[in-house]
Amino acid sequence: MSNLSINAQVERVTHPFLGSANAASADPFQNVSSQLLAFFRTQGCVLPIAEELAQKVTGELTARVREVLRRPGLSASWISGVIQVGDLKLDLERHMLWRRSDEIHLSPKEFDLLAFMMKNADVLLTHVKLLRSVWGLEYGGELEYLRTYIYTLRKKIERNPANPEYIVSEPSIGYRFRIPEDSEPPSFQTEQPGDFNSPSPAMR
Repeated sequence: MSNLSINAQVERVTHPFLGSANAASADPFQNVSSQLLAFFRTQGCVLPIAEELAQKVTGELTARVREVLRRPGLSASWISGVIQVGDLKLDLERHMLWRRSDEIHLSPKEFDLLAFMMKNADVLLTHVKLLRSVWGLEYGGELEYLRTYIYTLRKKIERNPANPEYIVSEPSIGYRFRIPEDSEPPSFQTEQPGDFNSPSPAMR
């Protein structure tokens, strides 16, 4: 296959995903770029094509990360701080959850699922998106598995699990972590509030 043909295919496949990438510097992602280059080389891409793919993917990653970090109130707390939505507070670093002043114990996977949904509050998340983001790319069709975790989370965080305030179903599509109408927008804190100073609970 000629390089011209390969370039045409690369452009056709990547354009829908990478068309919005900006020209921001990729220096903070230099290590990622190097790993991508090595990956594309192992997949049989010639060096110019591998470099182009690595550059495009890194550019898109940089643009998307910076877009997320520009959201109001959002900074490094997205990774290691505290998210508050309604009367729920989630400590991402210490893996702890509170509803008002009550601590709620979660299993590690329950925590990962809730954290992902709270980070994407009011965003429709498909079943496949949730399964692949929380459990891994090899998942996607285990709907009963996901429903079991959602059922358990509702029992733990909802006042009335049968009429959920936070985790709402989008029939045949997925779930949405809803921000209660009478609550403030989600907040993100890098310093732990005083009531977060209790010992970290043992994870089930």
